[in-house]
Amino acid sequence: MAEIADEHQGEDQGEAFAEGTPLVELFGTPARAKLLSVFVDERQQDLNPSELARQAGVARSTVYNHLEDLTDLGIVKETRETGPSKRYKLDTDDEIAELLYKLDGAMLSRLLSS
Repeated sequence: MAEIADEHQGEDQGEAFAEGTPLVELFGTPARAKLLSVFVDERQQDLNPSELARQAGVARSTVYNHLEDLTDLGIVKETRETGPSKRYKLDTDDEIAELLYKLDGAMLSRLLSS
């Protein structure tokens, strides 16, 4: 696989096939995947952007860059405002959020068994 990737580096191939696909829209970047992981792991808690940033290991500005998209997708919901900050949590009624929770558990089981 690495040879194939190296073989095509530097070529102008236009937009990659995966751009804009559903999974790329969902996970997007490593930062977004980390945020989703925090939301899944803390699904019963609502978190403010500072807490999300700390737990995900990303900058607060990165959290703000992704929160709107995740709420627009219906995976995350705003729960309340505390002072100047809003709090968010995984929308446990959402089908995709439920599948993320199941995927997280299945992946953990696989990692622990290997």
